Amino acid sequence: MSFVSPEFALLALIFFPVYWALHRHRALQLGFLTVSGYALYATWSVQFACILLIFSVYVWLAGRWLHASTTHRPRKLWFVVSVLLSLVLLLASKYYEFFRQLLTDLMLNIGLQVFLPVIDLVAPAGISFFTFQAVTYLVWQYESQAPRASFIHLLLFLSFWPTLFAGPIMRARDFFAQLSGTQVGLPSQTPRAMYYLLLGLFQKMVLASWLASTFVDEAFKYPEAQTLISSFSAIVGYSLQIFLDFAGYTLIVTGLALLLGFSLPINFRQPYLARNLQDFWRRWHISLSTFIRDYVYIPLGGNRHGFLQTQINILLAMVISGLWHGANSTFIIWGTLHGLGVVGVNLYDKAFGKDMPLAISRMLTLAYVGLAWVFFRADTNDVALQLLAGLTRSVGNLGPQHGLLTVFILSFFFLSARAERIEQACLQQLNELKWMPLTLLVSSLAFMTILLGPSGVPSFIYYRF
Repeated sequence: MSFVSPEFALLALIFFPVYWALHRHRALQLGFLTVSGYALYATWSVQFACILLIFSVYVWLAGRWLHASTTHRPRKLWFVVSVLLSLVLLLASKYYEFFRQLLTDLMLNIGLQVFLPVIDLVAPAGISFFTFQAVTYLVWQYESQAPRASFIHLLLFLSFWPTLFAGPIMRARDFFAQLSGTQVGLPSQTPRAMYYLLLGLFQKMVLASWLASTFVDEAFKYPEAQTLISSFSAIVGYSLQIFLDFAGYTLIVTGLALLLGFSLPINFRQPYLARNLQDFWRRWHISLSTFIRDYVYIPLGGNRHGFLQTQINILLAMVISGLWHGANSTFIIWGTLHGLGVVGVNLYDKAFGKDMPLAISRMLTLAYVGLAWVFFRADTNDVALQLLAGLTRSVGNLGPQHGLLTVFILSFFFLSARAERIEQACLQQLNELKWMPLTLLVSSLAFMTILLGPSGVPSFIYYRF
């Protein structure tokens, strides 16, 4: 069930009053929240809900053993084993078939035949996100000062429905710290929650959907038929679409979490204002980029073994980041391009000892990110290359939609540069409203947004991962 579906809206009108009414009975309320997470997940697949429960039982048992263990060497060994075992489901369901086919083709090319069985596994929705959260829990329990967590709290952490399907990736330490807060169970920062819900809904339902239907979907469906103008519009359109889609999703779930009394980590900080690729990854999908930094890049050695090894570690971390998004060579190329780009920035800084002029640096970063997005969006490498080849074909015809896209781009960057001030001004106005006017305003704006959006329930891009 999607967070932008009418069914979810109707259930939310029932769920939240009941949830808030239970705030004086913390254990009952958290149990109700946990059950609601499993119930929502079961609307996708009852089998997925059962898998999540079994996976959560394993993670809790592994974390309990880690917390109780005192001898250093066996404990460290079990920590490594427990983390690897927690990744088995993710690796088997998302990547087994990809690597099975890759190895089979490789062996055939050198004249050998290898038989690996075909395993029909369907990756549970959101598996990448709840698996990474499980890893943060195991790391937290491995740390000497971590408190022991209850089974119900662990079930809630991994089934917390605002983050279950597409993040942001929450760290166990941060989530469990909020469980002991005095405001858990009551709405937190209600005007901010309403602002996030409305803005996220508008970004997804109206803006991202318009970009997809007008410029992106057809171009990637028929890449060989595109001209310079249509290819360029598709590249720019998708660059904006994926941001508005995923940032819109993050705003929606952040607003929902605030209504539950929880705070989610910030996941975006105007990434298209980044001055270089390093800065871009400090602003884009922050919960994933910091996870890759802390649990992949730093364990590889980080920047502790000289400049050359640092660049190799960066490249490996970015390739893993690309592969995390899916078992497809397009994602590997996308991650590799970003890795090479970050390494290129580091080489430039080392050679010249200073940054590029800000305007030039931002333009180059936007162009590089946009071209890399082509591989992220394309189903195959051939589709990506054909669309990029469109930039060398005939110019094509300009239409009214291209004028609207130009206005959209200028408005986007104008508003992005002033986003914090706009947010503060809107929050100030919302804070001055009483409950009844606030409810009427939010309901009216939400209804108008739905009317402006597409028919049906559009899917979020990051539901795929």
